[in-house]
Amino acid sequence: MAGNDESLSLIFQRAEALFLDLQKSSLPSNSDEFQSKVNTSIKGFERSAIMVRQLSLFSDNEFMEDISTKDLRFLLTEYYLGELFLKKTGQDQRLADLSTSKEHFDHFLLQCETHDILTPQDKKYHEQLTTNAPKDAATRRGEKIARFKREKEMRQQIEEFHKILGTTSGSGHEGEMSSEVEDQYRDFVLLHLQYAIFQTMEQLVGIQQEIPMLKELQERKNSAGSSDSRAATRKNDDMRDGRVDSSTIWNATGPLMDPQGRPLRPFMITNKRNEMMKGVFRPGHNLPTMTIEEYLDQEMERGNFLSGGTEEPKKKEADDNDEAAIDAETLKAREWDNFKDDNPKGWGNKGGRHG
Repeated sequence: MAGNDESLSLIFQRAEALFLDLQKSSLPSNSDEFQSKVNTSIKGFERSAIMVRQLSLFSDNEFMEDISTKDLRFLLTEYYLGELFLKKTGQDQRLADLSTSKEHFDHFLLQCETHDILTPQDKKYHEQLTTNAPKDAATRRGEKIARFKREKEMRQQIEEFHKILGTTSGSGHEGEMSSEVEDQYRDFVLLHLQYAIFQTMEQLVGIQQEIPMLKELQERKNSAGSSDSRAATRKNDDMRDGRVDSSTIWNATGPLMDPQGRPLRPFMITNKRNEMMKGVFRPGHNLPTMTIEEYLDQEMERGNFLSGGTEEPKKKEADDNDEAAIDAETLKAREWDNFKDDNPKGWGNKGGRHG
């Protein structure tokens, strides 16, 4: 069993070292090198998980105190797998990777709960996640602040353990440890487990929000694909029946027929010879479409012109017995004579004036 345990330790250490390197890597997450490291680390932890089950390192009736310090770190295997599947890229496999990641995170939390590693606060928070219990904004904000402070404290404590132990996972303590070093290393692993539990809770929140959106997007793609398939089938049927595709009816710039001689858009067969002959002697300007008489007749029908008219009223002749009328007419004639005397003909012309 010691040989198997050593092999498990080496496999786990290499996979863990690669995971920690990815956490600090500046490589783009979608680069081939980054994804290659992700897949290599996944394979290492998957082998570790198989060996843990084969060796029966953990029993359901064991509590945290019953698990040896050297074996305690292998509980992180499922957590690492959950984190690594989130680092995989590729939209086609994103939904499957999220589901796999959630399975590993759920398994990790179940192991921690079985071995009494979950704190009461973690259990309460996990129940709220699984039941989607509604909360008001103030409560959510308070919990978020508290969890942020807790995460910061755990990171600081882990950094202090790194300085004390000189290792990130206890890989330098595979031999016999003094009781003091073993106690420090055990505290370090337990702290690492608490931090992993915290991160798992946060990752599950994001996964639960992303999975429904991806499912809805997938359903839309499938629906659009079905519509495109039906449209393609109808188009093929139309082509076989000699019908013109409606999508090309208004495409006046495209070809009239395809290579097989089938029409691609409507067209009209006309004899343009007569039209060309008529256009040879046609003047460059537009010819009138009606005569002036026809135009006037139309305008008269529309009421735009008045025909006929009233007769000019006859001049009223003065009655010989009407003395007042005779006097008025005589006065008017005298005034006109006086005007002509005062304004001789040609007086208004410049050349006709006499100084």
